[in-house]
Amino acid sequence: MQRIEWNNINLDTSEIYRRIGMPDADSKRSQNFKPVIEQMRLKALELIDVRCIYEYVPVKVTGTGKILLANQFPVQVATSFFEGAHEVLIAIQTIGTGLEEESVRLFDVGEMLEGMVLDGCGTVALDEALEMLRGMVVKQVIARGLQTGHNLCPGGYQIPLETQKALFTLLDAGEIGVTLGNAMLMTPIKSHTLVIPVGEKLSKPNMSCDITCEMCVEQQNCAYSRLKFGQVKSATT
Repeated sequence: MQRIEWNNINLDTSEIYRRIGMPDADSKRSQNFKPVIEQMRLKALELIDVRCIYEYVPVKVTGTGKILLANQFPVQVATSFFEGAHEVLIAIQTIGTGLEEESVRLFDVGEMLEGMVLDGCGTVALDEALEMLRGMVVKQVIARGLQTGHNLCPGGYQIPLETQKALFTLLDAGEIGVTLGNAMLMTPIKSHTLVIPVGEKLSKPNMSCDITCEMCVEQQNCAYSRLKFGQVKSATT
């Protein structure tokens, strides 16, 4: 198991606007919120503590809608994403508890706007950390002459939430302060798990380092899709 910390989170302002439901950051209405956006962005940068653990483990398609993860965990999935894969990158990542606690405090004292914006900043931080992780994995895999597949997050349409159990068994999430509850939900809330297929010739390869709506398998089901907002983030490799 490997551990990494991301210390160069930027918190893109336009993404903060999008996460609080204001996709047009340049509109007159959105600009009215600019002082609060910038204040909470700076506060968020002080509070986030991005930590990640990851590992590459074997994977095998064992039947229709079935894979075997790490030679021991059977999982029901959309197997088309795993065809051609001989291993997967599994990861658990979090931004820590500081931002979450401050956001709750702001809501409790009636500072609803500030609390909402700070919470949005936390989501953006987790998105940026996911993009950094994705970029690192793609570079590692390319160096081995292999391909990466799509990002698959347990709880999505392609891989069930129950996969969390296997990931938390294979990775020591306590090392980064993340726990898994009975309902398969993580604490801190601003945490995520990730599975990326890896192989020599995948049926559904994706070599993009950027997290874009075009590369996301959940693009049509995501409430925050840039495609729905009409904002497409260009991808680079």
